[in-house]
Amino acid sequence: MDDSADTAALPLRLQDLLLQHPDLEEFLSALAVLVAGHLGGWDVAGTSLMVVRPRRQPAQAGSAERFVALQGGSRGDDPAGVVLAGGGSAVVRDLATENRWFGFRSAAREQDVAAVAAVPVPGLEPAAAVLTCYSSRPGAFGPEAVRGVERAAADLAAPLALALRLDAQAHRAHNLQAALESRTVVDLAAGIIMGQNNCSQQRAVEILRSVSNSRNVKVREVAAGVVAVVSDRVSTHFEE
Repeated sequence: MDDSADTAALPLRLQDLLLQHPDLEEFLSALAVLVAGHLGGWDVAGTSLMVVRPRRQPAQAGSAERFVALQGGSRGDDPAGVVLAGGGSAVVRDLATENRWFGFRSAAREQDVAAVAAVPVPGLEPAAAVLTCYSSRPGAFGPEAVRGVERAAADLAAPLALALRLDAQAHRAHNLQAALESRTVVDLAAGIIMGQNNCSQQRAVEILRSVSNSRNVKVREVAAGVVAVVSDRVSTHFEE
């Protein structure tokens, strides 16, 4: 298969996808569909992507839902897991002759998958990602096809790294906003307690923490309850 023209165009198409799909999950799904079409000449029926990041849930997508369901995770109990565990590319040209991954092989047969090629997406540290390609033809993914899959994975590296960076920034912004909102409601509740009990702010916060511990709920939830009760009273007063 001569894919030189497609290979040259793929990075530009990947950049367009990133502009069209700023959400990471949507980007991964669109990416899987694009790569599946790009590699279709090698009997690729579909693809899936899995990204593992420190202190975050894995992100995964596929060109179709059935391919997402075939990904087992990072435990090494399927081809993608072998890659994520640091075992390098995992290529199985005929699952009927494979002895590993009983659960994966059974699920693959149900989805008419006979051959698999899973390769790492390079250069994403500290994250790790794997591109997995599926074929219904036994004997698929010879050396030339595997090189094509590896080239596609290499092309994914830069736009995927940028997508992960944007997602990390959005995640930090969300956490910061949540922290600010939490601090605000705790400060409001402490002020209410100070006024009701004629105590210091430190003592008011201690009261919130004591209630939090006794009820086994977060301090923010206790504080939100205090603020809600006072807000209800104020609303009732104004309604009268």
